[in-house]
Amino acid sequence: MLKDFAWKAFENTGDITTYMFLKEIEEKKRVIEETKMVKEEVAIGSTAV
Repeated sequence: MLKDFAWKAFENTGDITTYMFLKEIEEKKRVIEETKMVKEEVAIGSTAV
């Protein structure tokens, strides 16, 4: 939702600061998803021992 808002704001204004904010949101989401995957892999690996 915040990502959509940031995109619309950039689309309407062309403000590079808004675009950079959008990219920051995307990067944080990517890091969260990768962290979740790693935690799941560790949990699976620790139960197999």
